[in-house]
Amino acid sequence: MDSPTTSVPQGVGLFNGNGNIRSSWIAFFTLWVLWGLSYFLRHITDYNKDIHRDNNHTPEMEEGTGGKKGWKNMNNSLADRLRRSHEVLFENTLLLLSVLTLNTLAGGVTRAVVILCWIFFAFTLIHALTEVGYHNNFIRMVFNLIFYGITLAIGALAFANT
Repeated sequence: MDSPTTSVPQGVGLFNGNGNIRSSWIAFFTLWVLWGLSYFLRHITDYNKDIHRDNNHTPEMEEGTGGKKGWKNMNNSLADRLRRSHEVLFENTLLLLSVLTLNTLAGGVTRAVVILCWIFFAFTLIHALTEVGYHNNFIRMVFNLIFYGITLAIGALAFANT
């Protein structure tokens, strides 16, 4: 009778044995935790009360703003700022998940990928905090170009060692 073996399956052993793979997925998990926290925090502010006060009523236009007309309280409420921050964390979590999965399955996780993952995490954190404090489309575009470049680099490194 054969005795059962206690060996670790190949995939789990590869994950536990390669520090680069672990470190890159730790960066992902840390980003995921922040996304989960923002998911929780945005519900504390009662987003629906601030945005959808009355389904049959459209927001009034502000008049005394120096000749400029704009939507009343648009992008200024705490709920809206937390929503934007949540969107940043959500989208970047999915971006990092997709390229890390590709990279891990292709076996291309190197020290460069780990460094890029942590840089991606740092820029995501800065962007999410920026969205809470200040909203500017140009700043958002610059951050998104950075994220796109980093994810392209991580995805390309998946095939560098194959």
